[in-house]
Amino acid sequence: MNISDRILSLRKAKGMSQEQLAEAVGVSRQAVSKWESEQAMPDMDKVVLLSEIFGVTTDYILKGIEPVKNEEHKTVGDVLDQKILTQENAKRGKSILKYVLIALGIILAIDLISFIVYVILYGFPS
Repeated sequence: MNISDRILSLRKAKGMSQEQLAEAVGVSRQAVSKWESEQAMPDMDKVVLLSEIFGVTTDYILKGIEPVKNEEHKTVGDVLDQKILTQENAKRGKSILKYVLIALGIILAIDLISFIVYVILYGFPS
C-alpha cells in the first residue's frame, strides 16, 4: 500500500468525501483526487494536517508504519512499576530504610559518647 492508497482508505474509513477532505485540509478537491491517484504528493504541512484529521501518525501516512501499541512498548518506568516498585517491595524498602537509619543513629551516638569520654579524660583538643 502506498501513500495514495493510505489517504484514500483513511478518507473512506472516516466517511469523508474528497470535497470534505479538501475543505478540511485547505486544498481543492482536485488536489485530493491527484493525491489519491498518485498524480501528486501532498506537501509536508498537508501531511501533518491529514494525520491530525485521521488520527494517525505522519509515519503511517508517509511510510505505512503502524504506531507501536502501548502494551507492546514498555519504558523503563513501566518495568520499574511492574517489577521493582510493587507494594511488597515498597514495604521491604521502608523496613530496610528504617533499620539503616537506626544503625546510623547508633553509630552517631557511639561517636558522640566517645568524643565526650575523650574530652573528659584528655580535655578539649586544641
